[in-house]
Amino acid sequence: MTAADVHSTPDTDEMVLVHRLFRREYRAAAALVSGVPAGDTGRSRTVAAHLAALGRMLEEHHLAEDELVWPRLAADPAVDPAMVRRMERQHERIAAALHRLDEAVPRWGRTADPVQREAVADACAALLPPLDEHLADEEEHVLPLVPDRFTAAQWAVLSERGRAAVPKAHRLYMLGALSAAAGPSGQARFLARLPVPVRLLWRVAGARLHRRATEELHGTRPPGRARATAK
Repeated sequence: MTAADVHSTPDTDEMVLVHRLFRREYRAAAALVSGVPAGDTGRSRTVAAHLAALGRMLEEHHLAEDELVWPRLAADPAVDPAMVRRMERQHERIAAALHRLDEAVPRWGRTADPVQREAVADACAALLPPLDEHLADEEEHVLPLVPDRFTAAQWAVLSERGRAAVPKAHRLYMLGALSAAAGPSGQARFLARLPVPVRLLWRVAGARLHRRATEELHGTRPPGRARATAK
């Protein structure tokens, strides 16, 4: 840790970007699931793996907040304790909805059964309201408190844990999803946050590799095209 790490401002915009990814992916999830034909286990396994990766990322995102953010805020007399308790209750509701989804996904992934498919789509839809409520609440009430209570290095631990939670096979897709969430106006900052080797890979072939990963997820990749992999 350098002196600059201790005193520089935490990058809360990165959390907003991650929130956009969760919103976009879970909003698309129910339709993605419903579009898998009954009995197509190749497609159901692919989509189920995507939902499992997304769920793992969301769980780790919230676990890091439970361990690193809420206790620090709760100990600060200047912070409204009711707000912290509200954040914790929202996490509990999201965890319950995510548990319902996690229980439905594996069976459908194995069988592509249409009844199980509807259970997964319904669970995706049920997760959205508590997730949207929490992310908006957090952005409005929690992130403005961060610069006065966390160093850049302390806040960066959340990002490090988030990156480590992304399964290797899904990194290209999620990297592209973050790029899309950043939008044209946010591309420079998005690229600046990436480790140098990843940044170079993304500049050279990122759009093409993400397109292949997206085609595989949505079942639109032409037959015979090689599967994109991440190092």
